[in-house]
Amino acid sequence: MVKVIVLTAIFAFLCGTASAQSDSTKDRDLQIEIEPASFILKGYAASVSYRLTKDNNFSLGLYSALLDVPGWAKTQIFDNVADTTKVRLGFEMALMARYKFRIFKQWESNPYVGALMGWEYFDVTPVGMPTVRLSTVVLTPYLGYEIYLIKKILYINPQLRAVFYVGQNSNMTTRPERIGSFFMLPQISLGIRL
Repeated sequence: MVKVIVLTAIFAFLCGTASAQSDSTKDRDLQIEIEPASFILKGYAASVSYRLTKDNNFSLGLYSALLDVPGWAKTQIFDNVADTTKVRLGFEMALMARYKFRIFKQWESNPYVGALMGWEYFDVTPVGMPTVRLSTVVLTPYLGYEIYLIKKILYINPQLRAVFYVGQNSNMTTRPERIGSFFMLPQISLGIRL
């Protein structure tokens, strides 16, 4: 709960700072996004990216997450994992790239394609058994749409991600739990440009 309050306060401060800037300033190239659902799932998911082109169409950045995996996702992500099993995404770190299409040239709000590539691990704890750690490489192409709420500063970012898992390492190779190969993940984030 303390994490949620601190992150909300930081986000509010950044919103206030960004809105205090005049529109005559040059483009804001730094983007920070958070995924509110991750706080409900006892964790965080956030990204920081920087727009590299003059027209602000292409950006690169870093994405990180950790959270409890919700029940509806457990059986879709894993093979041989029961509904009663506790699963936590212990850590994910990924490089991020995004390309925005300028379909609506008079507005900042536009669709984009992106990709995440990185590494993550899950801690899987079946009832009455020890925890097994499963790590994997993750490749995630996604589609999204930045919908700006306040000028070119604050936005909502709905996405549809196709998560591909490549390879798996386990600290207990005799255990039956396995990460599947594919998972569809709808997601929404809040973003701010600085």
